[in-house]
Amino acid sequence: MLRPLARFFACLVFVGLAVAAAPHGAFCQERLGVVLLHDKNEHPEKQLDELERQLRNTGFSVLVPEMPWSRRRGFDATYQQALLEIGLAVEELRLGGATQVALVGHGLGANAALGYAASRGGVCGLVALAPSHDPERHREVFLPDVRKARNLLSTNGRTARSLFTDIAQDKDYDLSTTAEVYLSFNDPDGAAVMPRSCAALKSPLPLLWVVGLGDPLRHLGRAYAFSKAPAHRMSRYEEVEADHAGVPKKASRLTAEWLRDMVCAPACP
Repeated sequence: MLRPLARFFACLVFVGLAVAAAPHGAFCQERLGVVLLHDKNEHPEKQLDELERQLRNTGFSVLVPEMPWSRRRGFDATYQQALLEIGLAVEELRLGGATQVALVGHGLGANAALGYAASRGGVCGLVALAPSHDPERHREVFLPDVRKARNLLSTNGRTARSLFTDIAQDKDYDLSTTAEVYLSFNDPDGAAVMPRSCAALKSPLPLLWVVGLGDPLRHLGRAYAFSKAPAHRMSRYEEVEADHAGVPKKASRLTAEWLRDMVCAPACP
């Protein structure tokens, strides 16, 4: 029979061997939840399946809510209401056992992730994949329809759908939605302005920003929004060989590994 001191040292050896044999992060990532936010005019499952698989295989709990800008929903809620929906997903992960939650967004989903963190907080990290939707850069394009939307609101046209100009990957298209919803997403001085969201982050937050070399928005570079966020030692700006739609798949392993390292650092409160 082992004496108490011998048993103590035997336990230390056992724990040390267990930690050495365990996959990296096995003891620090199991309580991380990830809200995965899809791009504009897409189905939640499209373009994000490989990324979701990587996140789950790394050990994270993942929710992929269908947002108001999906192809099926067709902009049926305002930007502010979308942030509330993100909050519900965050809370669902916490109720399911996650003690820390990160947001990962693609395109407009990345925009909303930044907006949520800036206005509500409570998340431990952000991943912005090919972030897009930048109404302030297209002010002259949007202003005529912004005025139209404001006129409709002033004449009780709040709930009637109308056609407005929107932009996806620097190309114009006709968007059918209500005046209230259009203004919430496309007002150049509104809430969906990424540089403003980055600057409004109340404290340094780990931020992974990934752009595709074939994405039209790549030319904006670090200075556009990434550099306006409070600096954090875990934050990274990366470029990958992909077009806008291909960034989530191309960056799936990078995203999973960065989140794992972020949690194990630990960077989360």
